[in-house]
Amino acid sequence: MDLFLLGIDGLPRWMWQQFADSGVMPHSRALLQSGTLVPMQSSLPEVSSAAWASIITGQNPGGHNVFGFTDLMDGSYSLGFTSSRTFRAKPFWARPDSGPSLIINVPQTYPAQPLNGMLVSGFVALDLKRAVHPAEQLPWLESIQYAVDADMSLLEQGKPRFVQELRRVMAARCRALHHHWDRESWQQIMFVFTGTDRLNHYLWEDFEDPTSPLHQTFLDYYHEVDRHIGDILQRLDDRTLLAAVSDHGFARQRRSINMNCLLAEAGYLQLKPSARPAYSDMLPETRAFAMDPGRIYLHRQGRYPGGLVQAEQAEELLQELERYLLQLSVAGCPVVSRVLRGADIYSGPFAHRAPDLVALPAPDVALSGRMNLQELIEPTLINGRHTHEESTFFVRGSQHGVIPASMRVEDVLQVLQPEVRAQQKAA
Repeated sequence: MDLFLLGIDGLPRWMWQQFADSGVMPHSRALLQSGTLVPMQSSLPEVSSAAWASIITGQNPGGHNVFGFTDLMDGSYSLGFTSSRTFRAKPFWARPDSGPSLIINVPQTYPAQPLNGMLVSGFVALDLKRAVHPAEQLPWLESIQYAVDADMSLLEQGKPRFVQELRRVMAARCRALHHHWDRESWQQIMFVFTGTDRLNHYLWEDFEDPTSPLHQTFLDYYHEVDRHIGDILQRLDDRTLLAAVSDHGFARQRRSINMNCLLAEAGYLQLKPSARPAYSDMLPETRAFAMDPGRIYLHRQGRYPGGLVQAEQAEELLQELERYLLQLSVAGCPVVSRVLRGADIYSGPFAHRAPDLVALPAPDVALSGRMNLQELIEPTLINGRHTHEESTFFVRGSQHGVIPASMRVEDVLQVLQPEVRAQQKAA
């Protein structure tokens, strides 16, 4: 095997090192001593769909066309979910020179697309039947109760029950990995743990509070993840390039702020009355609106059916919005830490579809782009949020390309497959 790429969704670089050093993840301690672990910058914004798309294609969102979990269809207000069909850049296993690949639980790969090998889609996957290629592998996965995601409704029964579900789903996925690993001689395997992200979202407060009765539950889950990592390591020899990545970091979340509420209060967003507000309810007077998690779009003439913002007005409006966003506060706390321009951070053939501005949240804050303007501070069980900084990148040994001083998710393939990236640039 040439490459094993391990994904650990939402695992901050500092946490992995801390857990390895403290004994929570003993297999990881030995692993990290065998290679290089560096912090990595997530996508902009720091959303899983865009970040994983960048990891597997080597492109930023302007190159692969995934800017979030949802997007407006060109020239309309119709909201669509991004998927594997949204990709406009090939994942590394779909390139013509790629050998047999086993790809399990990689986010943003639903529905499963044909490839030389086998793929089981990760979230957001709606139906296992459409998440498996080739289809003849579906019955075995169903027989072990393989799940495309944990049953989030179990949170209503309490966090312990939810963690039990995360363990069940992880065990089935790892069983599938080893079962299919044995079936064929693969050139490359990619496998992603996503329960870590779910755990971090809902039990981060328990991790930060050593007195919480669920603090040890949090640590025990990561200990179990590490046990599965150990099982993987036992099967890999030194000739296989082993790398591990996460799509973003994590930090405490104390409030979720609806950016469209704030834009509406300031007069940038105007909606016609509706029981269930949608983007199609925007009045022509709207000058700007938000989409999850912190994407800000000008209501441009020509881009949206009712847009009236003209090209010559854009610069002044962008400057005005930047000043407005940076001075925002809710309950005495800042809302936004930085505001970046889409034109500065995206490149590629689909950069024209990018948000005009990307707002990064202030500490303790998550940003929302819902069109329901009833609640500025949204009720949520989530107490952990994504961060742009401190994603994880690890690579074992020295047989790899140069790791950039400021590692980004779109740099992963350049480090792991430098000869392929060089050929692409030459072409």
